[in-house]
Amino acid sequence: MKKMFLLAVCVTAFLVASCEGGEAVDVAEGASIVCVEPLIGSEQVVGLSEVASKVEYIPLETSQESIVGNVMHARIENNVIYLPDHRVNKLSRFSLDGKYLGDVGRYGRAYGEFVSIAGFSFDFDYDTGAELVFDMGKKLIEYHKDGSVKEIRLESMDGKVFSVDFIKKHGNIYVCAISRFATRIGNLVFLDSTGKLMGRFPAGYESSEYKEPNVRSAEHGLTGFSVMLAGSFRPPYRSGNQLMITNPTNDTIFAFLPDDTIAHSRYIIDYGKYSDMTDEYGEDFIKFVSTFTQETSNHLFLSFNFGKERSPENKEALTRVLFDKSTGEARSLLGRLENDIDGGPSFWPLHVSREGQMIAIIQAIDFIDAAKESNSSKMKEVAAGLTDESNPVIMLVTE
Repeated sequence: MKKMFLLAVCVTAFLVASCEGGEAVDVAEGASIVCVEPLIGSEQVVGLSEVASKVEYIPLETSQESIVGNVMHARIENNVIYLPDHRVNKLSRFSLDGKYLGDVGRYGRAYGEFVSIAGFSFDFDYDTGAELVFDMGKKLIEYHKDGSVKEIRLESMDGKVFSVDFIKKHGNIYVCAISRFATRIGNLVFLDSTGKLMGRFPAGYESSEYKEPNVRSAEHGLTGFSVMLAGSFRPPYRSGNQLMITNPTNDTIFAFLPDDTIAHSRYIIDYGKYSDMTDEYGEDFIKFVSTFTQETSNHLFLSFNFGKERSPENKEALTRVLFDKSTGEARSLLGRLENDIDGGPSFWPLHVSREGQMIAIIQAIDFIDAAKESNSSKMKEVAAGLTDESNPVIMLVTE
């Protein structure tokens, strides 16, 4: 049976929620609402102990084979730490005690090789244990435990030219984000287990002419599919067995279950009075930066660009927001989570594993300096074995 791939959002039932000082917002049943307006100007210090109970520091082995550059992203899956180094197109593995375990795949243009990776290129298949690498804009490569390799490509659709923003394996199907060059239109399409397109083009994508979609802001409620058709999709994240994808207008996070092509609303970002504000360049004035979203069983970790509305006490470019899934409370932070567990560095997760392990990277030189100011005996012990040229230290935090 053919399916429509316009992200048919479940809208069979609605609840009405409202933010303090804002309009009522239509919210699909089961979705939570994150109110942005009360967060502006109310940034505060929040302790790491509110989301975690344990902190570990893992110095990564430094050798000629294992050396990595100034990497900015890390993943942890199945108790293996992965560091993608986009400058040399290398994806390194390390154990939880910091030992180098070799690399995933290799650079090249042959079958099973990649020419370009980024911080969000790596993924993991919990069903098979395969390591997945998205060769930017080209293909998804599956490296299986038995040594076999599989490639999934999305190269042509009725002769149309487009960019592939990501390919994610989800159960036995593949979710692909595509965008047409020189337009602000992006869509999701789905491939079966063999890489064959399931169904047809998303409606309207095959047309040579486009109209800007009429996207209604969260202040006035959400409708059907229009919010799904402006701009391109950013890299998604995983929460348990769900693939979490933010729509291009950055106001809704949708969940996809394995092998399912239906999007289910999970979180609505309500911008309140800031929903229509733009700067002199015509860009969104206050924007949810969905690329850095992560989620544990209890909390949602969000990042926003508050622009000039950001608190002058916040020295970082982005403002972090912690959303408590059990209470529905959202708080904006001054910086990152203050480490009140052992007095070490502040923390914000780069990635959360299915087991709830949260991970961040600290460059060796920064860790050495932080250890001098900390009362943590573990930090001082780790720092004693480092030099400025050492590989980074992984900060591993568990609930």
